[in-house]
Order: sequence, then structure tokens, then C-alpha cells
Amino acid sequence: MTGQFGNQRGGAARWFLIIIIIAAAFFGYQYFKKTPRYALIQFKKAILFSSAETAQRYADFDSIVRSLPESITMGQPDEAMKKRLIYEIDSPHEKSYFATVKGWSVIRCPITVTAEQNSATAQTAENTSVTLQRLDNEQWVIVAIETQ
Repeated sequence: MTGQFGNQRGGAARWFLIIIIIAAAFFGYQYFKKTPRYALIQFKKAILFSSAETAQRYADFDSIVRSLPESITMGQPDEAMKKRLIYEIDSPHEKSYFATVKGWSVIRCPITVTAEQNSATAQTAENTSVTLQRLDNEQWVIVAIETQ
């Protein structure tokens, strides 16, 4: 009998090892999806590919708009500013506020998570700090983008 689990030396062990590797990769990816870095990666991807729907999943635009300085909002109401930012993301050419996102180093940026594990701060670029909060479903969302 020379099947998959026959008398081949190490046949069953080989399949067991493959199953362990696949399971580790699956659970590792599920864990990674619940990290602040994953939210930063997804947000940057949304900006690069002009997907406001994805950006809204990984950023709380109500909080972002409230944290914007007066020099950017120019006295506009929060709802109008939110619509402007979402329109800017969907537009493939107009990225005035989010132009710096393309240069973010989301893979190697330092991320500081609070002891309670409910908020984090990331230095995505030399002059950019991003604040994230963890939702009840353990997903992280961006709540503030501060540039100097």
C-alpha cells in the first residue's frame, strides 16, 4: 500500500505539519486583523485606491473632523467638512488633506498602545501622528490625524 498515508516514511507527519502551518497562518492573519497596524494599512490602501467605503470602515470621520485645526476647516460645519473629505478620498486626483498618507510608513512606523489596550498612537511620517481607538468588535479605527 503506497498511498498518502501508507508506508511512506514521514507521510502522515508531513501532512500533519502542513495542517499546522496552514492553521498558524490562518490564526496569525486573524490576530493581525485586530491590530492598529492593520487599520493603518487598510486606510492607506483606501486612499491610494480612492475607496471612501474602505476608508470609512477604518476611520471615524466624525472624530477626525472635530480634531482638525481651524486653518483647515475654515469655519465650515462638521458635516460639510466630512462630506468634503469623503469626496476627496473617492476622487482619484484631489487629495489635498490626504496627500501625506501616500508617504506613510505603515509597516515600520512606531505604534504606542495604551496599557488599557483601547487606544494607540502611531508616528506614520516625520510630521504626522495618528491616533486610533479600539472598537467593541476589537477592530481599530483612526480618530485623529495630526500634522505639524
